[in-house]
Amino acid sequence: MSIQYFYNFCLRDVDSTDLSGDLLTGVRRSYFSTAAKIKDKLTRGSDAQPLFYDFSIEKGKPMKWQVKDAAGKVIQDVRLSDDGKYYIYFYEDSALFKRLLFSKHHTLLKAEYFDKKTGAVRHTLEPRKSQVGLCILYTTKSDPRPIPLFEEPEIGDGALLELMRREYDVYTAVASSDSGVVRFLSEPQMAGFREALEKCEKELADTREESFVGDDTPLLDKINAKDFNVKRNLSSSLDITRAMEFGAHDAAEESPAEPELPAVSEAEALAISAVEEITQAVSAASATTPAEEPAAEEVTVKETGEADQTAVAEADTQPAEQTQEPEAAQEESSVPKPDKMIMADGAVYSYYGELDAQGNRSGYGRTMTELGRTAYEGRYLNDKRSGNGSYFYKNGMLCYTGDWLENVRHGVGVGVSSRDGSIHVGSWRNNKPDGSGVRLTAEGNIKFVCKELADGTTVLMNYLPDDTVLISKYDENGMKIGDTTISLKDLPI
Repeated sequence: MSIQYFYNFCLRDVDSTDLSGDLLTGVRRSYFSTAAKIKDKLTRGSDAQPLFYDFSIEKGKPMKWQVKDAAGKVIQDVRLSDDGKYYIYFYEDSALFKRLLFSKHHTLLKAEYFDKKTGAVRHTLEPRKSQVGLCILYTTKSDPRPIPLFEEPEIGDGALLELMRREYDVYTAVASSDSGVVRFLSEPQMAGFREALEKCEKELADTREESFVGDDTPLLDKINAKDFNVKRNLSSSLDITRAMEFGAHDAAEESPAEPELPAVSEAEALAISAVEEITQAVSAASATTPAEEPAAEEVTVKETGEADQTAVAEADTQPAEQTQEPEAAQEESSVPKPDKMIMADGAVYSYYGELDAQGNRSGYGRTMTELGRTAYEGRYLNDKRSGNGSYFYKNGMLCYTGDWLENVRHGVGVGVSSRDGSIHVGSWRNNKPDGSGVRLTAEGNIKFVCKELADGTTVLMNYLPDDTVLISKYDENGMKIGDTTISLKDLPI
């Protein structure tokens, strides 16, 4: 198992840091994806509580990281350790609250949380290798025996994920890593997760209907299926664990310069094996819904610093995995230099295409994830998707192709459901299917046809499995007027 980079840790009951928008995460992720030096000064936070960041990271030197509040008090800074290692210290109320230990190669080795009154270490998180995915060992002052924590299994079904978040929101820690922002659960929490997942899958199956027979739901609620709700999907973190870089690279060339994380001990392995069956069972259950959420919304981060620079400095080299010899890899890479670098939700994107005089994406271009997966390709205007373009789920499957207006699907287009692969072809308004259109199953069978009439009413023709068609009519407000059923087998032709 090759190394997995961790960028930051949070212990749930102690640390409220939002890792999806964490600047430290974004800077470290950018460094490991580009192998280029990053240096900047930024101002973040609100006008009432600004924070001033001064940082740099490059090969062979400890990271520089200092954060000051509006009063000039240092609330985060770097302390050197032995053998080229270094800490980042985090202070709250002038007391040490947390520190992160990094190797001389900038690998995150450990997170420690302190008692602000006594200065003693209360909690420790350390990454480990595991055959069942990412693993963190958690220890506390009251119980020094390490507790293995395992990454929460991914749920590809957006509706199921939303239901699970309401039903079961139990975990111990969260980390930003190559797998995105991931929750980590103990063995008892994993067992609870499995039980909740089974319950939610049954509940969701009971509420999903295959037809609209006897259903008086307003028309727009029917055709604006949650499966096509990109806005919700965009709020999720980007998962690039299965992304493939454009162009083949030899596996040996992609091995990082970091030492591998230490393997778990025999005792730890026993604890890991105890939850492996649970994890695999949950993963198998999740695998029944193969589609994934779309790639996250890309946003250029602009801050008010001394030079009003972007949060991620434009790299001097092409984006690439950190290799054994980063500089040599940069020279040999055939990947062109991006025209612009973009940060969103702690991830870094590369843009290739046309820019206007202000440096905004305008014209034709492509925005790509760190490992080369296309997130969007098409027309831009003033740094927003406007015109015709194609948007992709994080697993590479097409999400939508058609007309856009200021980052919103608006006009005529084709959408693909993240849940069942069904397709909607027709009119889109405000990011949703709206108006005349056709819904097809993944197998190509017609589910329904929606047709707006000249008098403002709308007809919905729902094709049922027994070769009958339920025809419903709706008024201008989308409320049902009435319906009738015809049999395609009995048509007088």
